[in-house]
Amino acid sequence: MNLENGNKYKFSSASYLEAPSTLTEVDIAFVGESVDERGSATVLALKNAVTNISTLKFDVNDQQIFLDGNPILRDRLISIIDGKKRILLDATTLGLGEVLQVLLAAIRTKNSTIEFLYAEPKQYIQRTSENIADRQMRHFSLTQNCQFRAVQGFAHEYEPSMKAAHVFLLGFESARLQNAIEQRGDFDRKRYRCHVVVGVPAFQVGWESNTIRPHLSLLEDLNITERSITYCQANSIREAYLTLWELYKQLGDEHGCFFISPLGTKPHTIGTALFLLETKGNDIPTSLYYDHPELVKNISSEVAVWHHVQVTMDKSFNGINK
Repeated sequence: MNLENGNKYKFSSASYLEAPSTLTEVDIAFVGESVDERGSATVLALKNAVTNISTLKFDVNDQQIFLDGNPILRDRLISIIDGKKRILLDATTLGLGEVLQVLLAAIRTKNSTIEFLYAEPKQYIQRTSENIADRQMRHFSLTQNCQFRAVQGFAHEYEPSMKAAHVFLLGFESARLQNAIEQRGDFDRKRYRCHVVVGVPAFQVGWESNTIRPHLSLLEDLNITERSITYCQANSIREAYLTLWELYKQLGDEHGCFFISPLGTKPHTIGTALFLLETKGNDIPTSLYYDHPELVKNISSEVAVWHHVQVTMDKSFNGINK
């Protein structure tokens, strides 16, 4: 069974203290709804630099794509990007659902390169605990919805009798992991193995504790020890993608399923999308298990670092037909 990775994507990335000047060369850009200062900054930078820019939204409830507020079929999205040399997604404002739809369309058009713009937050807004004994624990309320739902083409039904490995890429909110476990229901701990990925190095020194500390008691309840924790650079799409591949080779079983829940940083989420696309239809099935979060407005302030990432797919890659 072939589980080799590293041949499907090539990554090129650069970081900046302000919006990259090369955005003017982009042929078409897609953005989402801005909920904070960094989202407004990336959208404004693209509007000032790119002539062809559209708002994209994926409604997971009815699996519908919306372009500039109007419902469209994927074939329409395919025709829009067909022939475009430089396609850019604003990863700051777009969610996983939108990214997957564009990647699927790009494969159909044989477009081998997709670019991502992402702005790191300078600081997140903290929610103060009323529990005096818990004051040293930083609490964040960044998302509102908590219902885990499937994306067509990236879902595998879970049967309690099957073997399964479930990788959670963690963020600041332990409630999302708790909801994921509760909505999964009862499972045999001997057949259903959980593994977590923590963003280290974090965006900023010390932020890793914002992820680790809130999850400690839950990880203990799930019997997740240090052996089941992997560390991966928080702001790297490439490292997230490669980390998932390593875990897939270690934990994947052709008689089970490899579930992924990207609950952490947006670069980790993009890396998940690329991994899912590449492994779609593999002998060892992979599946997205995701809550498609609705972000709370003004959850962060200012921009720390801008990232511009180019991902080039092997021209023979045709994941949509798997």
